[in-house]
Amino acid sequence: LRTSPMNFDHVGKAYLCLFQVATFKGWIQIMNDAIDSREVGKQPIRETNIYMYLYFVFFIIFGSFFTLNLFIGVIIDNFNEQKKKAGGSLEMFMTEDQKKYYIR
Repeated sequence: LRTSPMNFDHVGKAYLCLFQVATFKGWIQIMNDAIDSREVGKQPIRETNIYMYLYFVFFIIFGSFFTLNLFIGVIIDNFNEQKKKAGGSLEMFMTEDQKKYYIR
């Protein structure tokens, strides 16, 4: 009986699998193992659970891309807030030598 090291048999492993899918690291192997999976104690059969394709597509679209956009939005918002505090210039990110060159 072959059990994939990355599986959904335990909540902790399931979260780790979904995190791995969200980061696009080895997600195809996880998806293929999920598609081939059957009941507990039974050998996997190729593409026996084809509805798992939909689960992974929706998870990647909603879980990964939207989460990534939220993360980037927070970074840009913080950058703009720091820029306003510095008077609207980019000088806060420059060294003294860069400021001398930039002001010329």
